[in-house]
Amino acid sequence: MCPKFRGSFGWFNAASTAARQARFEYRLEYDTPNALVEFALLRSDGEQIYKSLVRRRKQINEAFGGSLLWLQEAQNAEHSWPYPALAWTIACPGLRDLDRRTWPLIQSRMIDAMVCLEQAVVPYLQRWLEED
Repeated sequence: MCPKFRGSFGWFNAASTAARQARFEYRLEYDTPNALVEFALLRSDGEQIYKSLVRRRKQINEAFGGSLLWLQEAQNAEHSWPYPALAWTIACPGLRDLDRRTWPLIQSRMIDAMVCLEQAVVPYLQRWLEED
């Protein structure tokens, strides 16, 4: 995966673009195995952005340092509709079964993956960042 990020965080998320709703998310669910890091396109033009990113799949995967999950119809409990997303999973038991001593390691891996995902995707979002 990409080298660990050193410096300030410049997250592109719901806080900075609340009206448009494209965001990076962390998720570790109580009963479901594996932690998930996701770039969720919760926007009216999300499918258009997703198709643009798919055309850069090879470059994005290389910049990330692994093969991301390219989900045309991702779903989770927070959103009642399917949405396009790019995701990475980190193998671990669900939160219910996760040994508390391993939490810092899982959290560190999730943060590293989120930073790498941001660094891999944001260069291809300039057109939409300028519009917001």
